[in-house]
Amino acid sequence: MKRFILELKKARHAYLFTALGILLIVFPNQIGDAAPYIVGAAALLYAFVNLLVCLKFPEAGLSLGDSVVKAVIGLVSLMLKDKAISVLGVIWAVVSLHEVADEIDEYYKTKNISLLSVGSIIVTIVFAAMLMMDPFDHFNTHLRILGLEMVAASFIRRRHIFH
Repeated sequence: MKRFILELKKARHAYLFTALGILLIVFPNQIGDAAPYIVGAAALLYAFVNLLVCLKFPEAGLSLGDSVVKAVIGLVSLMLKDKAISVLGVIWAVVSLHEVADEIDEYYKTKNISLLSVGSIIVTIVFAAMLMMDPFDHFNTHLRILGLEMVAASFIRRRHIFH
């Protein structure tokens, strides 16, 4: 019982992910409308903090260039406002495709791939392509999908803890 309670305490982030996932599922339009402001502010904050750490602690190995890129994304998001969805959608799609590329490379190196993995890769590629082709139309749908993924990941994490 003690182990169970300790594991639950360690998995607090799973509850946060579940709550955020539910919000994304239930309120994708409202979150989509606020996304340029949320992403813009978060990117600028990240860039500022990362820049300070880079300058104060160069041995930390953080990327100064990454700070500049995040600052540009943050500024563009805040300046474009609701039009930023097109930029954010394409960035989201490209990041997803980079993750797929890493998975494909890993499967190629290990020669260990499952039918589920292939299906996941195909679905991700299709959704990324849809998001790139029409970000305004597909952005809120992708927010819902992200919410479902967050909730599912939380349950998988909890299931793993309990077994």
